[in-house]
Amino acid sequence: MRVRVLSRAAVEAGAAEGVDAIISIRSTALERCEDLELAVQQAVLGDMQAALVQRFDDIGILAYGPYRRPTMEDLAIALDFARAVRDRIPEGVLAVHCQHGVSRSAAVALAIIADEAGPGAEANAVAALLRQDDDARMQPNPLIVSLADAALFRYGHLGAALAAVCARYVAWRDYWRDIALDPGAYWEQARRVRLRPRRREV
Repeated sequence: MRVRVLSRAAVEAGAAEGVDAIISIRSTALERCEDLELAVQQAVLGDMQAALVQRFDDIGILAYGPYRRPTMEDLAIALDFARAVRDRIPEGVLAVHCQHGVSRSAAVALAIIADEAGPGAEANAVAALLRQDDDARMQPNPLIVSLADAALFRYGHLGAALAAVCARYVAWRDYWRDIALDPGAYWEQARRVRLRPRRREV
């Protein structure tokens, strides 16, 4: 099975049309999704059994402000969905998207690819994922990668293989490690920056 990583904008523009199934990862914030819903339905020709919608935020620690982390249950549901697609259509195409197509969807796609590749093929799974990354923008969510290592009994090999070749993943992982030291302080600082009035351009 081939796994494609897409952004929300790409899905809404029709890039997922013709896939055999799609995993649609969305944030927990209330947002308008009419265009996205229509695009997902069109991608799977109205067969909503071929679409999995998941809601979690792009954070790399257990708790950060109001955001909801990805959990082992989220990953298990995605893996079970992908396995069912693979069993039904071994040569099929599964699309996985999130907002930007670089973090949550990349990490979930890596878990699915690694699951199919089997133990010992972590470097091959990472290479298969990064072949899609023409602009070198992927930075797979480190919490999801660690969950995949545990769920697939890879004992850290998946994260290590990714870190060996993806500097953006390493930077993203280290960023969340720093936040984990004092998530409350980091969140308060981020909240203040977001609420700061913007200066008008003259």
